Amino acid sequence: MIGTVQYYRGQRYEVVETTERRRKDGSIATILHWQSPCAQCGEPFRLTTPAASSKFQPNRRCVKHKRPGIRVKESA
Repeated sequence: MIGTVQYYRGQRYEVVETTERRRKDGSIATILHWQSPCAQCGEPFRLTTPAASSKFQPNRRCVKHKRPGIRVKESA
């Protein structure tokens, strides 16, 4: 899974690490650690998602520039 690339609204996300964690029910969940450039400043940032997730709607900005509810302006 490391090296997997996915695009969301034209922004590139790459899996740079995988980890496992134990769920409350005792089963093991695989967690994907994605890296992408911030849509505002371009600095790389990381986010995590469960590997079993069927949806991929990641954050598009780093923690410094996050703006919940405010859309990223798409460049032409």
